[in-house]
Amino acid sequence: MIQCRVGPGVQYKFSRRTFTKLSVLTGASALVLPACSDDASDPSDKVTLTADERELLERFAEVYVPTEGTSLKPLSEVPVVDNIEHAFSLMDSEILEQVRIGLKLFNYGSILIGLHLARFVHLSVEQRIGYIRRWEEGIEIQRGISTVIKKLMCYGYWQDIEAGRAIGYQGPVSEAAGISSLGNTPMPQVATE
Repeated sequence: MIQCRVGPGVQYKFSRRTFTKLSVLTGASALVLPACSDDASDPSDKVTLTADERELLERFAEVYVPTEGTSLKPLSEVPVVDNIEHAFSLMDSEILEQVRIGLKLFNYGSILIGLHLARFVHLSVEQRIGYIRRWEEGIEIQRGISTVIKKLMCYGYWQDIEAGRAIGYQGPVSEAAGISSLGNTPMPQVATE
């Protein structure tokens, strides 16, 4: 367990379970969030990414979703970071805060890990790939954070339906079959006698 003092009187405890829980919740959110969103209305508590978070996610996407030279939709045409920002606005505040701390640890960890003496966003492509691999093989907290970021990247890229068409995804099955949306209709109740 690692304890981190963020500010005066604010202390967080990190454990393997925390980041395992984060990776599971983030992975599950990639499946659940599209079904829970209401495109007609904007969430009242919209979350905005900081400049550091946005830059980190952009630099990570450059090496994790290499679309150049492939039939995939170019990364520059997919709003990966904006999709992740939308996912952040749907997260519980406690989970969101832990994800944000994980992003900071990942970004600033490169100063000491590997002795790059620079944040992740300032590393070369080769250094970024090596740094990500070290985190994939690191201690539990490092593996958990790298898993969360990778799942966020997958969510951010594949949220774009047109990006999926390059691999044969035809779009939502309900639209192709003409099935109307039931919204949040409750399940039928069984009559009790």
